[in-house]
Amino acid sequence: MKHYLILLLLLPMVLAAKVYTLDELIEHGIENSYQIQKEELSNQSGHSSFRSAKWNLLPNANLSTGLTQDLDPISPQSGLSSFAGFEISKNISLNDPAYFNYRFARLDRSRADLTLQKGYSTYVYQVFQAYIKALSATKKMSSLQENIAIQNRVWEQSKVMLRLGKTVPFEVKQNEIAVMNSQISLIQLENIIENARMQLFALVQMSDLGYPLAELEVDTEKDIPSFSTENMLELKILQRELERNDIFMTQNFLENFPTVSLGYGFSRRVNGADFDFDKYSTVHSLNLNLSYSLWNVFTNRESGLRYKINKQMAQLNFDDKAEQSKREYDIALNELQYLLRLDELYSERLLQATEQIRIAEERYRLGMIQLLELDRTRTNYIDADIEYNANRYEIIQKQEALNYLLSQQILGKW
Repeated sequence: MKHYLILLLLLPMVLAAKVYTLDELIEHGIENSYQIQKEELSNQSGHSSFRSAKWNLLPNANLSTGLTQDLDPISPQSGLSSFAGFEISKNISLNDPAYFNYRFARLDRSRADLTLQKGYSTYVYQVFQAYIKALSATKKMSSLQENIAIQNRVWEQSKVMLRLGKTVPFEVKQNEIAVMNSQISLIQLENIIENARMQLFALVQMSDLGYPLAELEVDTEKDIPSFSTENMLELKILQRELERNDIFMTQNFLENFPTVSLGYGFSRRVNGADFDFDKYSTVHSLNLNLSYSLWNVFTNRESGLRYKINKQMAQLNFDDKAEQSKREYDIALNELQYLLRLDELYSERLLQATEQIRIAEERYRLGMIQLLELDRTRTNYIDADIEYNANRYEIIQKQEALNYLLSQQILGKW
């Protein structure tokens, strides 16, 4: 019984020692997330299509064997005969569908790899955002709980001072309203935290055991990446669409010429009665075909026009995305610089509030101020601390938003 009691006493310490880190949540999510699994299956399908297209480039090769039983008793060929053969053939044309399918499949495979890479980046960024939202709200709640305790004490002290005739009912009511507002904010914050954690653990496919989230380090000196479209995955994907349209246009251009095809076939056949296989035959064939549809000039002109329009639209999508990304980068960069300036001011304000608490505590010890004034000083410090930390979390969010926009590594790892 004594051992069980010791375990029960140590359990809160064990639970407190366990925390969720962003790294382990992301790694667990990558291994178990439905979103990532679907992205990987889609990528595997793209690679499979490419392998099929490569096989289709090979010549046709067939093996054949069979038995023939002639049931006519007076036929000179009556009886059982057998045969076996091998045939290989390949048809090459100016506008070979197998060749163009191979080019499309190779392009689609590259696009599938880029899409998978983008899927990983998007997923990690989603987990990061949910983590920051829950972490920021949790940090704010701990400060708000401390603030409520102080405001309750201020309210109680004001009621005592009212009975002593040292304050007015209006002041007491103001303190009571401040406590109520803080309680409302706390309830709202608890709901935000609950929803944020539900979203976070749903993303990573993990049960939430209620452990706290590990703190993230904020580096205000972190290098800001310069704008470049070179590594942007979305633009690379749109570039593949442009290349696909180029292949369509090349294929359509070849349709304007007569259809020219060169074919070669080789077959080897052996047969005979009763599996003797004593008769051999070998056939080599070579054919050249030339044909032209009288309506090609009209049909190809319209299809060529559509391909040209599609390419122009793809180019516009590419240019629009590039310009939009530049605008988003400029806006995010301005916001980050603004947050960094605020961080300096909030940091200075927090230092001043800390100094004010030190002075107020010394004056209270000397009996120069009442506890009410000391608690109000502490409340000012907590408000400054809340705003300081909230701004710090916004800084790290904006830093990673820039990385995500430019397809850089999230948190330097993913």
